[in-house]
Amino acid sequence: MNANDNLQPTLFISYCWNDGNVYADELEAQLTDYFDVKRDKSQLIVNDDINDFMAEIANCDYVLIVLTAGYVKSLNCMREVAYLLQQPDWKYKSMVLVVDETIYSTDRKIEILNYWYLRKKKAEGECTTADLGKIILEEEASILRDICSQLEKFLYGITRRKNPHMIAVVNELVRKKNTPRTDRTEREMSDKERLVKEFIEKHGNVSIKEISEQLNTTAAYTSRILRKMQDKKIIEVVGEGRSKKYIVK
Repeated sequence: MNANDNLQPTLFISYCWNDGNVYADELEAQLTDYFDVKRDKSQLIVNDDINDFMAEIANCDYVLIVLTAGYVKSLNCMREVAYLLQQPDWKYKSMVLVVDETIYSTDRKIEILNYWYLRKKKAEGECTTADLGKIILEEEASILRDICSQLEKFLYGITRRKNPHMIAVVNELVRKKNTPRTDRTEREMSDKERLVKEFIEKHGNVSIKEISEQLNTTAAYTSRILRKMQDKKIIEVVGEGRSKKYIVK
């Protein structure tokens, strides 16, 4: 089957441009026959909304993090981690290739925590005192708050996981692809699919925001549910961009 076939499970490779390109290139080459591989270098188009693209993490079936020294200090990379860890099934769908093994030391983890908490504190202070650019500064502060809310959980999770070599990562992802998923989150998603279908049938064409409010879930997680329902031919999309709506087929 061609890697670009819509039936292929999707895999998002999250990496730092500064020091992770070589690893991401090699992983993409090895996995492209098994997955519809997504990464910002090859997928992001000029004038695309970076926030919309990064939300694709929640929609992907699997996420592979290439954890280099530069990754844990990159705003965009850690935004991707924050998106991921807000998903109920993040432990199942994510794998981490640890390139920078200093991340396993307690001192290194504390240093990373201090870096982001000090950066958040600085941004929040600038929001309070700035005469210009408050909207811009508040957006950055909001991103940093989001990162800090998930950071310790991420670093703790890294400590508890083994660090497989690249070939082991590839083999494990292929194994997951070929193994039917039966965990609790998948069953819960099926329940939510039923609720989404009933909500759309009752209210007509509705937006992701309206569905998310009804389900009390994040827009990113709702988007993933909707994509699965589209794959199953339960619903279809009408319109584009902000006017996009969902209807039952």
